[in-house]
Amino acid sequence: MTGKAIKIKLLELNKTQLDLLDELKKYGYRLMKQTLSGYITGRIHGPQADAVLGLVGKILKEWEKTI
Repeated sequence: MTGKAIKIKLLELNKTQLDLLDELKKYGYRLMKQTLSGYITGRIHGPQADAVLGLVGKILKEWEKTI
């Protein structure tokens, strides 16, 4: 899922990146706002970024199911 797709999906679900941060904490990822933003925009790359973005996609799909 691309950064643009993530941002669009958050808007559609009326959620924010802060909501994502809270959800990611449940999976053991304690990220700073700037770090998550860097992952989403593509400014920060690497294995952790890939893992977090994969999890973000999973979280967004779960949120879609609850609507």
